[in-house]
Amino acid sequence: MPPANTSSTSLPVFCATACVAISVISLAGWAAGIDWLTSLAPGLPRLVPMTATLFLLASLALWSQTRASAPRSVQGVAAAALVAAGAVAILGGHAVQQAPAPFALGVDSYAFTLSSPVTAAMFLALGASLACMQWPRMLRWGQWLALGLLLMALLTMAGYVFRDTFLYALLPGKGTSLPTTLSFILLALGVLALRPAEGMMVAVHGSGPAAWVTRRLLLSALIVPVLLGAATSMALHAKAIDIGTAIAFLVWGMAALFTAVVWVFALVLQRYDAARRQAERERETALAALREADARKDDFMALLAHELRNPLAPIRAAAEFLKLGNCDPAQMRRTSDIIKRQTDYMVHLVEDLLDVSRARRGLIALDKVPVDLVDAVSDAVEQVKLQIARRGHRLDVDLPDRHPSVLGDHKRLVQVVANLLGNAAKYTPEGGHVRLQLRADDQQIAVEVRDDGIGIDAALLPRVFDSFTQGTRTAGRAEGGLGLGLALVKRLAELHGGDVTAHSEGNGQGSTFVLTLPRMQRMPDGQLGGRTAARLPLRS
Repeated sequence: MPPANTSSTSLPVFCATACVAISVISLAGWAAGIDWLTSLAPGLPRLVPMTATLFLLASLALWSQTRASAPRSVQGVAAAALVAAGAVAILGGHAVQQAPAPFALGVDSYAFTLSSPVTAAMFLALGASLACMQWPRMLRWGQWLALGLLLMALLTMAGYVFRDTFLYALLPGKGTSLPTTLSFILLALGVLALRPAEGMMVAVHGSGPAAWVTRRLLLSALIVPVLLGAATSMALHAKAIDIGTAIAFLVWGMAALFTAVVWVFALVLQRYDAARRQAERERETALAALREADARKDDFMALLAHELRNPLAPIRAAAEFLKLGNCDPAQMRRTSDIIKRQTDYMVHLVEDLLDVSRARRGLIALDKVPVDLVDAVSDAVEQVKLQIARRGHRLDVDLPDRHPSVLGDHKRLVQVVANLLGNAAKYTPEGGHVRLQLRADDQQIAVEVRDDGIGIDAALLPRVFDSFTQGTRTAGRAEGGLGLGLALVKRLAELHGGDVTAHSEGNGQGSTFVLTLPRMQRMPDGQLGGRTAARLPLRS
């Protein structure tokens, strides 16, 4: 058995120390002739030296088990054996109706008389309990013995409360003193607290709901009968009720109170059970999301390998062509254009990966200054003009006459709008229509990108801004991608204090993305200098 830790030994040490104190005070009372130190009140049974000696041995056995570093404590076993042997000697002495010779010292015969048979039986249970605690296989038996001893000691204590009853004559009247009863209660509690996480004590140990409810039910089981018994006794002493009524009142009261207690704790357990079921549902949801994320990660790795391999093929072909030599300048330019276009695409993929990684870790730093959003949108249109023209799309750009301003990073805002336009071009079949409109009011600015492309499936729409999420590739969609653009758009919009939303009527119905940003109030709007404001049609 491992060494007991500090938190689990504080109560046993306290109980053992308190019991030693009671025994020492009692022995001092015998030596000094002070009766109240041995019985607490005149006329009550006294704690005799024999009993005090056995309590000292029992306290030693309990204390040694809190310090045991080996599977079994030799001191604990020896002390527990002496306690049990003393109890057997007392019982044997009472059986033959005479004290053994070692106790007939002729000094003060009452001082060295044997303890009562009830006390001896309790010592026997205590010694057996302490001995059982040394072996893991016997630990539960030791705890049951300690619990029985505790209940017996509490019953003896109740006998002192009801002194004019048969209970007093049966237990305290046999010679079990009040300090003896208190010592047994302390030692029984100490034994039960010795191994709180083992044996039967696991039911009341810990912070779980079952242990919480069990502790309070046990406390109710101890308190309710005592309170009802005290109330009944007071009523009988006052002659307010007869014995038959007192018994009926006691039985009904215990039934009613225990019913209420059990009902209350049943409701508590029901709440705990509901919380547990909710936690299980959340755990299953989290596990499903984790499995989905893992599957998406695998898909992403395959997609990344595919997207990086695609530009490598033309680059390799261009390199082989250049290796042949004897190329005219026109062929050299076309080959160089191929290499540049494919390397630019690879750089774009890598930059998207880095940006998403930075965004997730909160490492994107914005250089926020007043930004003319019309200028930012126009720069984004210029950036994606070739891509849109290559797809044969018609692009309509609707900008206001006045230039609304936002506080943000011009480069990142251009990136956001360019990603929205590029996404629309990518998912719109050739010869489609893409429309960009900028609207502004006193509080916010909205940039709307609408297309008549393949649309967004209803199942995909809630996840469209998640990383690595893409629509199904079709024959008319030549451009690739990693599904990172919209995730980056969402994060950059949030960093600017705005948001972006997606709308679609379903497959084949096109889609609409709306970027909203808070408008900057303190910078006056400028005029659209040098730019065509109303509509900028763009065809291939």
